[in-house]
Amino acid sequence: MGLAYEVASTPLVYAMPAYYDRHRPERDHGPVSIPFGTDRLQRCLLWEPAHVTHDTVVMWFHGGGYFVGTPESMSDAANVYNSQGYRFVSVGFRLMPWHRFPAQVDDAFRGVRAAMSWMRSHGRPCDGVVVGGSSAGGFSAAIVAYGADLQDRYDLEGDAIAGYVSCAAVLDADDFFVRPMPEGMAGAACTRALLDIDGMEPESREAMHEALLPYSPIALLDGRRRVPYFGIHGMADTASPYASEFAFARRLARVAGTGAATLCTIDDDSWQHMTTTVTMHKRRVETDPVLSALFGWLNGREG
Repeated sequence: MGLAYEVASTPLVYAMPAYYDRHRPERDHGPVSIPFGTDRLQRCLLWEPAHVTHDTVVMWFHGGGYFVGTPESMSDAANVYNSQGYRFVSVGFRLMPWHRFPAQVDDAFRGVRAAMSWMRSHGRPCDGVVVGGSSAGGFSAAIVAYGADLQDRYDLEGDAIAGYVSCAAVLDADDFFVRPMPEGMAGAACTRALLDIDGMEPESREAMHEALLPYSPIALLDGRRRVPYFGIHGMADTASPYASEFAFARRLARVAGTGAATLCTIDDDSWQHMTTTVTMHKRRVETDPVLSALFGWLNGREG
């Protein structure tokens, strides 16, 4: 189906009604805003069900290729997780091109730390944090979960991360920032406009590869962080290659054991990138096989 289908289907997937819009979970109050910076997007939103049945907290990063999105855009996801008794945090982050990468990763670590600190100071258990995200947001979440060196830099307790969920999110950093760029001076100019990494040499793709390794989820799987993973990915996805997600799951299983990696593969040509990332949280948990599998995995983290 390819790119043409992706473009044509986008209005339809956004127009799809969400089950939990009609069956809202019970809450005692609206979302709580937790700021962690001066930019309007440097804030987390915490949604809590009236009856919390899990100590695990889900912290989610929205998609949008780092160019669009807000913390509020995850309200459908908040409804899904709240309906199952989980607290849900949507972590905001600054956007490109106004803020060059890795500002988004910086915000991911700072946002998770701020949310954990706020919950602990307000009597909300958050010893088990599952980080996840759709598309580019899930790319950041993978770095939070497996980036041991960055965890040390941001003073984030690695043991506090109890799981990672990818919704069509795992890419090699080269696929994200190097291969899509045009060759020559035009590519170097684009790279300078979007990336701000120490030692970056946009004229050399080999040097760019080396500079991006600390932000490449697959390269981060060195065994220091054996965080369990649940991935959701369509084999026909043309925006985020299934092969990268599969390679990530296979490598994690190799370094952390087969039980650490669960990849839910959707073998359906209509489940391309936007269908997977946008409609995932519009479905009912009890009747959708993908969400049922996800929550079976989530509940098992506490078992």
